[in-house]
Amino acid sequence: MSYDIRLTEPSSGNTIQFPFNHLMIGGTFPADYDEKTKKFSPRPHSEAWLNITYNYSGYYYTATDGDSRFAHDEVSAYYADGTVGPTVTEYGIRGIYGKTGAESIPMLEDMISRIEEKYKIDGKWIDTEREECRYVDKVTGEEVDYLNDIVCANKDPDSITEELYTKIVNEGPTDDYWEDTAGNSVKPLYQLLAMAKMRPDGIWDGD
Repeated sequence: MSYDIRLTEPSSGNTIQFPFNHLMIGGTFPADYDEKTKKFSPRPHSEAWLNITYNYSGYYYTATDGDSRFAHDEVSAYYADGTVGPTVTEYGIRGIYGKTGAESIPMLEDMISRIEEKYKIDGKWIDTEREECRYVDKVTGEEVDYLNDIVCANKDPDSITEELYTKIVNEGPTDDYWEDTAGNSVKPLYQLLAMAKMRPDGIWDGD
């Protein structure tokens, strides 16, 4: 799951094509495949488009919560007994949808500063604790991969036990794009900000 965000031409609604290629990449991106190395590498492209994993969504919700500029949807919970919960306003990065690049610049800058202020001390990313779950084989005591060993390999779920543990995470950038850290979450915001500054007349659109 991801946000698929595009800066579009105000007249046609088509994705803006910059007059140059760039390598701003996200969860999905154009790539070339090398037959010799059997590896993919990012391919430069001109689209004002960025795909961002939902893994960062928690940072975006927190950074925009209560800021009316980012309010983008009114939702209600629907319960099994047929009743409906109270209407709640949703915030987050989708708040830039429908706005111009110029309008989004202070919004993106505020998101970045709020995340960095919360997770940096004296300019350095802090460590945080989070509770996570790991899966352990009841017989061997070895940790198993949920997706590969349980879902894909059809391992007997009754032979697996779930264990909660406290994980220490540095909030700075990591080599793993998919890890939900503050550092990872602000990188695409800087990329969107660069696009907005290059085409302040463009209109944001997304998933």
